[in-house]
Amino acid sequence: MLNARTEHRFEWRHGTVALSRNETHDRVVEMMAEEPGGKVLDVPTGTGILAERLQKMGFDVRCCDINPDYFSAPGLKVEIGDLNGHLPYGDGLFDYVLCIDGIEHVENPFHALREFRRVLKKGGRLFLSIPNYLNIERRLRFLFMGTFSKIPSHETVEEIWKGDLSMAHLSPLGYPLLKFMLEHYGFRILRLEKDRKKRRMIWLKPLVWMVRFYGLFVSGRRRKDYRLEETLDEAILMGGNTLIIMGEKLIY
Repeated sequence: MLNARTEHRFEWRHGTVALSRNETHDRVVEMMAEEPGGKVLDVPTGTGILAERLQKMGFDVRCCDINPDYFSAPGLKVEIGDLNGHLPYGDGLFDYVLCIDGIEHVENPFHALREFRRVLKKGGRLFLSIPNYLNIERRLRFLFMGTFSKIPSHETVEEIWKGDLSMAHLSPLGYPLLKFMLEHYGFRILRLEKDRKKRRMIWLKPLVWMVRFYGLFVSGRRRKDYRLEETLDEAILMGGNTLIIMGEKLIY
């Protein structure tokens, strides 16, 4: 299951409806503008709006999704592929792989990362975005709600999503676990970015101070075991809705 669908309302941009937050796409485009041209795989591509923007920047873009029904980018075509299975591309084909608002929707994110590594060239770069499940707002919500994201009703799955479970957040990965997985599969993290600041988070700053104060009394071994240097990072604790990770496939 590969197509990414966010919980929020769809917004129109450049004549095509976006299935991700516009600010996430804007940040990814800014990051890609710093990169040399090359061959890009956009997966899941959704409507193709991000792929269209990258094509206009001069990148050679391929689009892939499990459900082509949403795709509407002019001048591009979509190929069908499933991140839980084998993507329809050869080994080492792409300079860049973009998975924006996608990996939390797949049943097997470990396999998806292995596929990203397979289709990337040596030294190729991977751009991932995930919901920022570990910011202070979501941590507080988890304390009271017991879940990091909404759980859809069976009626929603069957009647609106037509049985497509990939519309839901099936694998809510926090950044430290995702970083561990990436490193295990031969990537190194080059950048960690947030989509935007959330102004109301400032009211939760005292809770951030409490969390960091508690961290001062944690032993070095436990800090390492729980990846506290990462979970206490400003971009995570006070970050916005989305984290954007840029990784590089290591050359062995």
